[in-house]
Amino acid sequence: MLKHLLPLLLPLAPLLSAAEFKVEGESFMLDGRAFQVRSGELHYSRVPRDEWRNRIRMAKAMGLNTVCTYVFWNYHETKRGEFDFTGERDVAEFVRIIGEEGMKAMVRPGPYVCAEWDLGGLPAWLLAEPGVRLRSADPRFLEPAKAWMKRMGEMVRPLSVARGGPVLMVQLENEYGNFGEDAAYLAELERALRSGGYEGMIFTGDGASAGTLRKGGLPGVLKAANFGRNAESAFRALKEVSPGQPAFTAEFWVGWFDQWERPHRMIASREKMKDFEFLMRTGASFNLYMFHGGSTRGLWSGANREDGYRPTTDGYDYSAPLDESGRPTEKYEAMRWTIQRSLKGEKLPDVPKMPPTAGIGTLAFTERLGFLEALPGSVETGAARTMEALGQSTGFLLYRTGIEGPLEGELALGAVKDRVHVILNGEVLGISGRSTKNGKIPVKIPAGSHRLDLLVENMGRINYGSFMNDERKGLEGPLTLGGRELGPFEHVCLPMQVPPAAEWQEIKEGEKPGRLTFLKARFKVGKQVDTFLDFGGFGRGIVWLNGRNLGRYWKAGPPGTVFAPGCWMKTDAENEIVILELEAETPPASLRTRAEAVWLR
Repeated sequence: MLKHLLPLLLPLAPLLSAAEFKVEGESFMLDGRAFQVRSGELHYSRVPRDEWRNRIRMAKAMGLNTVCTYVFWNYHETKRGEFDFTGERDVAEFVRIIGEEGMKAMVRPGPYVCAEWDLGGLPAWLLAEPGVRLRSADPRFLEPAKAWMKRMGEMVRPLSVARGGPVLMVQLENEYGNFGEDAAYLAELERALRSGGYEGMIFTGDGASAGTLRKGGLPGVLKAANFGRNAESAFRALKEVSPGQPAFTAEFWVGWFDQWERPHRMIASREKMKDFEFLMRTGASFNLYMFHGGSTRGLWSGANREDGYRPTTDGYDYSAPLDESGRPTEKYEAMRWTIQRSLKGEKLPDVPKMPPTAGIGTLAFTERLGFLEALPGSVETGAARTMEALGQSTGFLLYRTGIEGPLEGELALGAVKDRVHVILNGEVLGISGRSTKNGKIPVKIPAGSHRLDLLVENMGRINYGSFMNDERKGLEGPLTLGGRELGPFEHVCLPMQVPPAAEWQEIKEGEKPGRLTFLKARFKVGKQVDTFLDFGGFGRGIVWLNGRNLGRYWKAGPPGTVFAPGCWMKTDAENEIVILELEAETPPASLRTRAEAVWLR
């Protein structure tokens, strides 16, 4: 009889395990029992899909019971109305795996997320609208943002605890109190999320001051205070603004991120354990930001505006309990011990064993391709336009024009976002832009007809503050040389998500390729092994492993290596490493690999 009933019961299975999650006084309650949310932030987009389950198990073994993730709008809707939730972008599957591993989940879909991610997760195509105001009631922003939130409501609805899934709650916006004060805007986002069918708990998260918490919240919506120290003071501010609710932090910052040309940020355990012990002792609910940072692949890293433009490195180690490669650190052990000591009568799972990282030898470059030789066709000719106006999100934009000599003077480029190579007849004359200390470039052009190329690199859109509204990449304003306005320009879009499909040339013995060159190395491995690519001796560029964009390298540091996941290597065929070297006059003929990361500063 049971055999015949199973097909009828299976559709009801999620409902049979449905749970009730609510706030009761100053406690979270899960199925009638007090529940301390012990969460760790882990971004599906910064960890290979093959490693999702391992990282979740590592969180569980440290004593966490919840995993939290942002959902990056621009990662899924790179072109307006075209969504991609497949493969490495399958965030719903990531959440399902969290549940399969006996963990709960928190989801933070923005629409703005910050996270040291390009434009804070907002799609670049929003900036194609002149004058659009991001994170506001401007309909040019709000309407697509509401469509995104509705889509998120549809995704999370079947994954909520009320329907047998792992999702406890969903965050609305992100640290909005540090940006603006518009309750009507937040309410519109909440309605959009609900219109997708999500019925569970919603919260807002803001900096730990009373004023910020008020500006970033909504009446009747749970609030969370974000901080990196002084937990007791932070929860006092939260209680002042929202008395009678649980003590809850959506981000307890256990480390910090790295920026190019600045020292590596290492935040020792001792600087965090006093506050962490307070969280455990008082039973406060928390989310460790980050539990595991991983790596920002595909040129999705953001930037900040501080004492100038400060782009974020693609390695997102964050001095977290798990390092960039996913291995436990001393901070992991210290936090695990603290949690275990606080959990009376509950033994934590054993820490999953992971093979050590290792070098895989020296990889010799055997093929080359000139950057300017591999250009696709141009998209339009006219006055200089930005990436966003051309529908491009990442990579480079090349502006090409003819110029008649003789002509001599300073090349005035206006606002360069972010770094430009000035190239005359294939020869680099100089580098300028806001990522450099260089301004105008002196140019001397002999008589005759010449080709001027301006290769602009997007190094990451600012992801925090009002500067985001002006993060259009490329060249803006009139371009002049010796007082003469240049143009019109052909525009060549180069997103650089994958290496170019072109005919490569063998590197002959004694040949020394120069800058603005793609280099390819082939190698075999007997087993998949995590390794670090050592870019000592190189200048600046991008690296791909078997067609996957691993991100940037730069001799400016602090990272001197790029992490290469073993799960993206083949054991039954040759592997390919491709680099685009932009700035070294004569890059090395081979690439070393190492068992450990190298820090240059």
